[in-house]
Amino acid sequence: MSFSIAYTQALEITAYVGIKSDEERFEYLSIEKISDKLNIPVPSIKRISALLKRNGILKSKTGIYGGLRLAKNANQISFYDILVAIEGTNHLFQVHGDFDPGAFIDQKKVEQWLKNSSKVLNKAEDAMLSVLKDTTIADVN
Repeated sequence: MSFSIAYTQALEITAYVGIKSDEERFEYLSIEKISDKLNIPVPSIKRISALLKRNGILKSKTGIYGGLRLAKNANQISFYDILVAIEGTNHLFQVHGDFDPGAFIDQKKVEQWLKNSSKVLNKAEDAMLSVLKDTTIADVN
C-alpha cells in the first residue's frame, strides 16, 4: 500500500501556504515561490492545487499579486480532507479474491481466510483514517 507522492506534496503545500501566510501576512503566495521553497515542480503544484481548490482547501487568484491561500483556517483542514482531495475515497486495501476457492481441498478454509483477512485490513484502514481525520494542519505547525 502506498499513496502517491502527490499526497505528501499536498500536505506540504497546504502547510507551507498556511505558515507563510501567518508569518509574513501574505494574502496570496505565488506558485513559483512555493515551488522554489519546497522543491516541487510548478506543473505539479498547479495540478495538486487544482485538486485542493476543487475540494475547498485552497483558493487562488491570478495576476501580479496572485497565488494560493488557504480557503479556511488551518485548524479546519484535516489530513483526511487532503487525502480525499488527492487520492479519492477508494479503499486502501483489497484482498485478491479473483481465483476459484474450489481449487483447494479445504474450500471453506480459503473462504474463511479471505473473510478474516479483509476484516483485519478494514480495521487497520479505519484506524488510520481516524487518525487522519483527527489531525489538522494546525496540529502539526
